[in-house]
Formats: sequence, C-alpha cells, structure tokens
Amino acid sequence: MLGKYHEALGELERLVVMRLFELSKLAMSGTGYKLRQQISKGLQWRSEAIRKAITRYNFQAGRLDPPRPPISWKDIAQYSFLGEFNLLQHVQDDIRECMWAKPAVREATTKFFKLCHAKEEIMRLNVEMRHLRMAIHDEEREASQTIANFRHSDPLLAREFECLHQP
Repeated sequence: MLGKYHEALGELERLVVMRLFELSKLAMSGTGYKLRQQISKGLQWRSEAIRKAITRYNFQAGRLDPPRPPISWKDIAQYSFLGEFNLLQHVQDDIRECMWAKPAVREATTKFFKLCHAKEEIMRLNVEMRHLRMAIHDEEREASQTIANFRHSDPLLAREFECLHQP
C-alpha cells in the first residue's frame, strides 16, 4: 500500500515539475511563436495527465493510516515556480534533513567545484597564452618578411607598411 502511494506521489511530482519547467520556458524571452504554441499544447496535455495523477494520488493517500491530506487541481495550478512546489514534504524520507540539503554544504560544494574549474581554466589559459605568443611572433615575422619583399618591388608601399607596423 505504501509502495503504491509513493509511486502515485512520484508520478504526480514528475508531472508537476515538468509543467513548471514548461511554464518557465513559456515565460522566457526569446521563445518564438511556434515554440510557445507547442509548449501551450503540451501544457494542455500535461494538465489532463496531472488531473489523472491527482486522482490516483488522492486514492492512495486516503488508504494510508493515517491518511494524507488530499490534493486538488487548484493546489497544483497555483504553483508557478519550482521553489513553491512543496509536494516533496510528503515523501518517505524528508530530504530537507539530508546533509546535501543544508545551505552551508551546498555553498561549500559550489565553491569547491568553482575552484576545480578554475584550476582547469588556468591550465587551458596557459595553453592559449602559448598559442597567442606564437601567433604574435609569427605575425611579426610575416610582417617583416612582407616589408622586406616590398622593399625591392615597391619601396613606397614598403615604407607605408613599416609606418603601420611600428609600435
């Protein structure tokens, strides 16, 4: 019985989260007309699927001892941001008590990964720096060679290039 309840809850949560992501995509600037039309059709389909999932959830929630409070479409429809979505409080393990859910741990994890990526970025920039230095060296050599070639064929043009090339 508890397994069917968690299955119904999981399905309802999945559908609601998908709906919230679709709503956020719909509100994004840069979303074209055709994509907005497709998202709107998807929202209509998802709304019907959510209604059926609510019915299954309420049936399973009513069979528990003690029964969980029922959920209505109105409860779901008021959610417009993922942060407002609180169905997760009904799951078997309260994820808010997990170590990774604590703000200090999340912040430390974020900083750790930024530090790891900073080290990777430094390594990449060291390679890029060598490439840039070599490109500047090659350009310098090519400009000098071009000026030397023009000295014999077109001295005025060579002089103009020399003026442009000098720092």
